[in-house]
Amino acid sequence: MFKTGQRVACINDCFDPWVYDLYRALPKKDHVYTIRTVRPGRSNPDFTVNPDAEIKLTGAEFDILVLLEELNNPDDHYSTVKQELGFRAERFAPLLDETEQAGEHELAGTGVGV
Repeated sequence: MFKTGQRVACINDCFDPWVYDLYRALPKKDHVYTIRTVRPGRSNPDFTVNPDAEIKLTGAEFDILVLLEELNNPDDHYSTVKQELGFRAERFAPLLDETEQAGEHELAGTGVGV
């Protein structure tokens, strides 16, 4: 899993249409970001519209969410706990740090698979 300060690349920037109404800033595929926070949260919400045309959250899945240093979003409007909207961790891949990259190059020259 990720840790605060870790550099990651976005590998999935395909969002459902409703996301564009709630978020101010979204990650873009192949862009590099820095993890600001890792926390539990919810994703894939189910919404219903009542007879008064009010949108209600009726369910969601548990997920691990990340906040990114480079992007800030509003609080989750549908939560009683005021916390910033995050992104599913699975949308990101870790970047290798310099030590890991150097080791990978050394192993590549030895014929040993990584």
